[in-house]
Amino acid sequence: MNGVPFGASGQGRRRQWTGWLWWRPWRRTGAAGHQYAPQPSGITPFRPTPVDKEAQRRWVISEINELPPGSVDEAHEKLLDKHIQRRAKQWTAQVKRELADYLGWLKQLRRKAEAVVLHQQNLQQVHDHRVTETLTARTAAGNRLSGEDDEGKWHQAEHSNPSLLAGRSAVAWFYLVAVLLAGLADFTAFYQVMERVLPDLDGRLLVILVTGFTAMALMLAHYLGIFLRDRQAGTRSNHPVLFPVCAVLWFSLGVMAFWVRWKVSGGSSSGNILPTGSDTLVPAQTSFQNTLPGAAMFAAFYYATGAAAIVGSYLNHNPLHRDFKQAVRAHEGAIKRQAAGARAVADAEAERDAFDHQKQAAEEVCASTIEELDELADELKELARTQLIKRLRSLSLTDSILAD
Repeated sequence: MNGVPFGASGQGRRRQWTGWLWWRPWRRTGAAGHQYAPQPSGITPFRPTPVDKEAQRRWVISEINELPPGSVDEAHEKLLDKHIQRRAKQWTAQVKRELADYLGWLKQLRRKAEAVVLHQQNLQQVHDHRVTETLTARTAAGNRLSGEDDEGKWHQAEHSNPSLLAGRSAVAWFYLVAVLLAGLADFTAFYQVMERVLPDLDGRLLVILVTGFTAMALMLAHYLGIFLRDRQAGTRSNHPVLFPVCAVLWFSLGVMAFWVRWKVSGGSSSGNILPTGSDTLVPAQTSFQNTLPGAAMFAAFYYATGAAAIVGSYLNHNPLHRDFKQAVRAHEGAIKRQAAGARAVADAEAERDAFDHQKQAAEEVCASTIEELDELADELKELARTQLIKRLRSLSLTDSILAD
């Protein structure tokens, strides 16, 4: 019985009973953070304002001691009963008012908790539906990859490979590393070519230009392998013009780089020029990079790295496996969100049920408090009689009171 004081305002009690609700992590912090899970709440239990029993006992003794001598007789043995009963009624009414105030705010909080439960249940329906959809997509992609559905888009079984249901081997990583190293080598070679063509270009801009040039060459070679693999599998999704266009562009890019490497010389200085005895100046020496063999070596390197990209993409490309992996990731993500949603629903329901339990506990506390106050009133009445007997100091009066 050490809860909200009687003199506290309703707004103060509201802050005490509802303050915990506003810091609850029910609120969403972001679209991706749909996973909010309420923690166990610290609902303030109902504790009525206590009655100072010792003060009431001292009041009874004081009232009896203040009576003048001879003012009472055996007809006044219940002198303070009405006053005590009146106080007991006031205590009981005050406890009931506090209970009504507490239950009112508890009802409001429960409605908010019920709204959270409904919100979580609606979200859970979305999660369940998403799991069903992704499971259907995963099953269909797995059937196509295992060869059970070759009558659709793919007319041949080259793309069907049931072993890929368990995932790719480490060879795919070897292809990625090889393509990365080939890209670095192409970058170095293309940098020398672009440096000759654009000698006055800023170094940072030159790096950006060479990076785009290298990426374009490797992507053309990569898509050549993909288009070739799809054509062999009989796909109808790729336009027949894409393969020859990519082949011509990739080949022309290599030819252009070869011609620039052969014909365009680097910047020269007076230290590299020697007089001939006449008015004509000739180069003191010719760089190997500007010779036909040097340019041919560059072209061979370009087409070798391109061939590696084509072969690697041809061997590793499988759109059915790609679709299956995408379906697996989507299904696993949907299952995780469904599990998190189920936990959020359970937590929200636990929060709501906690209010019901708290209401029942508050009513029990109120009943036990009223019973305790009634016992206190009876105790004060008996105390008044005892003090009255001591005050009268008359055997006859004492016997009449005790007999009653």
